[in-house]
Amino acid sequence: MPVDAWLLAVLAILLAWPVPVALARAAWPKRHTRAAIALWQAVGIAGGLSLIGAPLAIGVAPLDGHLRTGLAELGRDAMHLRVPSALATPQEIALALAGMLTVRLVGVTSLSALRIERDLRRQRNAVDLAAEHADRQLRVLEHAAPAAYCLPGTRPRIVITEGTIAALAPDELEAVLAHERAHARWRHELVVQPFVAWESALPLPPARRAAAAVTTLVEMLADDHAARDVGRPALARALVAIGGTAGPIPNQSVNSSMITAASATAGTPTLTRVQRLVRKTPPPSLTERLIGPAVWLAAVALVAGPTWFLLR
Repeated sequence: MPVDAWLLAVLAILLAWPVPVALARAAWPKRHTRAAIALWQAVGIAGGLSLIGAPLAIGVAPLDGHLRTGLAELGRDAMHLRVPSALATPQEIALALAGMLTVRLVGVTSLSALRIERDLRRQRNAVDLAAEHADRQLRVLEHAAPAAYCLPGTRPRIVITEGTIAALAPDELEAVLAHERAHARWRHELVVQPFVAWESALPLPPARRAAAAVTTLVEMLADDHAARDVGRPALARALVAIGGTAGPIPNQSVNSSMITAASATAGTPTLTRVQRLVRKTPPPSLTERLIGPAVWLAAVALVAGPTWFLLR
């Protein structure tokens, strides 16, 4: 097996299992949400390139020492409907595997994106018919249970229930709307969709952890936008209220009992978000300030490495 194939295979294995597991368990991403999302995206891109590149490197090894020129030679032969004589059965199997992996990853990603967009379009049409039009984007459903969500897309809808309006104070309601508007404005669904497709293509625990971790990070990113507009206490109270409180929440600072309520009613992701909003953090140390730039550099390096191997 050529050196390129070994390196790409090792990188594919690392990015398919131990790296996502370690990254999902790390504590630093909630303090550097943008950098963490970029790193997750780099893990997905580099993992896919490595997974496909390793068998490709094995398949074209007899043709040329470099993957790019070997693929070019293979392509020229394919245009003339012939198989290069230098390829033996192991190389042909490796090329077939690379082709199947490419079709699998690209196909699942494309079908997932189409399916999600189709479902979103149906839901947007449904709420346009069933809900009150508060403004161009906002729809109010006649339902007693508190709920708020975004139906993203080129024509997004922000949906809240009458139960949400009844359960929240004015500043809490504004915080919820600011959170959902951040999802709609910055098209956060485009960040999550590839990881949903990854989970469908490779239904393994690391893929599930990756999808869950990126979803939580996107929620934290929207929390940050809302907190800048309305304030952290109001958003934290709203998270607790929507998580499991039917009546109005007193207009007071969030305390430990409210965090306990969030834990009992909304689950660990919501609890983590509430704690992140209300806990006072000391000024970051030099090491903590360097984490963000280091993660951005790691993300660039992760994508650049397999790309260099493929194109050199």
